[in-house]
Amino acid sequence: MNTMIDGADRRNLGSDEAVLRLLHEAESMILGAVLLEQDRIHELSLETKHFTQSRNRIVFGAMKELQKKNVEINPVTLVEELQDQTENAGGVTYLLELAAYCPSVANLGYYEKIVMKYYDLSLIRNSASHFLNDYTPESAQDLYKVLIEMHSEQSHEEETKESIIMELYESLYEERSGMPGVNTGFPALNGLTGGWKEGELIILAARPSMGKTALAIQLAWESTKEEGVSLLFSLEMSSKQIMQRMLSNLSDINMMKWHNPYKYLSKEEMPRMQEALNAVYKANLQLSDNGLITLMEIRQRILNLKREYPTQPFLVVIDYLQLINVKERFDRHDLMIGHITKQLKSMAKEFGIPIILLSQLSRGVESRDDKRPRLSDLRDSGNIEQDADIVLFLYRDEYYNSASEAGDVVEVKVAKNRNGPVGTVKLRFKKECGRFNGNGK
Repeated sequence: MNTMIDGADRRNLGSDEAVLRLLHEAESMILGAVLLEQDRIHELSLETKHFTQSRNRIVFGAMKELQKKNVEINPVTLVEELQDQTENAGGVTYLLELAAYCPSVANLGYYEKIVMKYYDLSLIRNSASHFLNDYTPESAQDLYKVLIEMHSEQSHEEETKESIIMELYESLYEERSGMPGVNTGFPALNGLTGGWKEGELIILAARPSMGKTALAIQLAWESTKEEGVSLLFSLEMSSKQIMQRMLSNLSDINMMKWHNPYKYLSKEEMPRMQEALNAVYKANLQLSDNGLITLMEIRQRILNLKREYPTQPFLVVIDYLQLINVKERFDRHDLMIGHITKQLKSMAKEFGIPIILLSQLSRGVESRDDKRPRLSDLRDSGNIEQDADIVLFLYRDEYYNSASEAGDVVEVKVAKNRNGPVGTVKLRFKKECGRFNGNGK
């Protein structure tokens, strides 16, 4: 076969002719394997863009078209499909050479990995070159995106059917203690959700003054127990404000006393506050209050902390969705929201952690007689509901009706639960110290 290397197809892989010859041989073996056994094309995850030689891109594209049409793939049908592109694809001679090039399909997966590897390297090289020639935040972000995507692909190892079956078989004879997920701190809520589980995106939504930030803070604290790790992104409040709320929650002391604690804390409250300070100091709780934080920065914080604590129970809380800064441009707001939730769901799966994402509800709730939230009340609900594994709504009847018999009861409605039942849990909310307890009945 003609192994002459087309300079236009180097894709900045460098001047190592041996590498280029290996790569082009791998591409030829892949195309030859499909011509040898056409059903092998169903096993390939390659796309036309992954091939370095333009003629190979054209040939593979024609093969994919024949696959779509359910037409046999051979040199004759390829010529028919290519028509006036035949010469650009190397001509009939090249197609016949490909058909005779691959003696066996046994190593098809090996050659596919070679092609994918050097495609990734070419993307990195091109992005790095662009960054060095155009030293701007935008070019740096492009390079970072390529590196992150490559890391995500390499770190994701699919479990085989055999390993999954074996794991499930062993579970039949192994008694497991505790819950499958991170403890919520509320037995009734644990009963519905099984705790916050690996890979889950949990949406916590409510209208203002329902207590969603207070509940998020308490959930973050609960996850630090039993050597757990919690990372809380506060995009609206400062870390100091979040810390004051948490301390008031733990000490059961009115938050208003933080205006002048030396003056307002009683002799009985002072040791309780000191005890709370000591507990939070020892806990593995990380705070971030960057109001302009991006998805990439969120991902980097999670990655750094996950590397430091790879095996501990882990929870990420983000307050809240609509304040996440997005660099990309979108034609519609709902597309931007969908991009955020999809990326966060992807992070949850990649790192094997639960992510609780707070969200606003539309004002349409206020116009109804029954102001209990519904899934349709989520802003841009289609995208959020699609990506979420669990959707929680908070409702306080006392907020809308001062004479309500519900008093301090907050309804926590599990409106969506991909892996379990839905239902409503009632908690009591001590608003002055931002503390929930599970005695709502």
